[in-house]
Amino acid sequence: MKKLYIFASSLVLALFASCDKENIVFKDFKDITFEEWPRTDCSTSTRPVRDLVAYNLLGIPYKWQEDWMGSPTYIIKPEYWNGDIKISSKEYIEKNQCSGTHGAYVNLINGETDVIIASRDISRNEQQLASEKGVALKTAPLATDALVFIVSPMNPVKNLTVEQVQKIYTGEITNWKEVGGEDHAITPYIRDADSGSQEKMETMVMKGLTMIDGKYMPEIIGSQMASPYWQIEHDEYGIGYTPFFYCTAMVRDLLKVDMLSINGVMPSKETLRNGSYPFISSIYAAIRESEEPNSKACKFYDFLFTKSGANMIDESGYIAIR
Repeated sequence: MKKLYIFASSLVLALFASCDKENIVFKDFKDITFEEWPRTDCSTSTRPVRDLVAYNLLGIPYKWQEDWMGSPTYIIKPEYWNGDIKISSKEYIEKNQCSGTHGAYVNLINGETDVIIASRDISRNEQQLASEKGVALKTAPLATDALVFIVSPMNPVKNLTVEQVQKIYTGEITNWKEVGGEDHAITPYIRDADSGSQEKMETMVMKGLTMIDGKYMPEIIGSQMASPYWQIEHDEYGIGYTPFFYCTAMVRDLLKVDMLSINGVMPSKETLRNGSYPFISSIYAAIRESEEPNSKACKFYDFLFTKSGANMIDESGYIAIR
């Protein structure tokens, strides 16, 4: 009975401590001025979650809307003029950049930003840069994503095995008829080095296998998140890869592609949650370890991992890691 009492007491104290931490973090942002707001950065595919959390904490109204000025995607559009804090788009962007995965890590290492939300953990090249500069980063998985493979809706192939994907991208399989499709050469599109998608492709899918070399086929390389979509829209026999969130929450119906099932498992929120889809990944939050614990940057980072932060992440379309 005594042990049970001690356990129950400990559990209550832990719950109160957890609640206190969340309340403290919320209190720190309740009356925050834009001048106090930390510098943030993100990748293209994590921009909606970064912005959604920022708009909530800054009291800026927002809504999902098609991006008429940039790529054909849906974005979370702010209404700065209706917010509690009156700022311009230019002012917001100056403090909340979107430099891409690699650029965000480099900016964090160089001290040009304070907190980032990126499509992957720090890469080998970025870790080497951090070591050279004597900078240590604190990173943690924030939400679940996945790497998905896309083809033209006119392509009759709807499923590939992991081995078939690997062989397409090593150059061993070169014709769609080898995987049940038409008798036509496959165009395997890739992403630029250091992009989040390319890093995930090399580490999660290829696992040390040597990929086709874009150096000698520069036309297959895409330098932007939307590149695989543009390429496949004009190439019925192409295949590419992209983050699940970017495909389902940002591109949606604006660019016509089909996601492939892998080993018979279609990527969906359900198959990401239950772990049955083979290429599941995470997005990450990162901060410098030298950041002062009471700084707004550290408080923002901590908030992302609270229950309220997780609810905002879920609202964005990602699956928060709770």
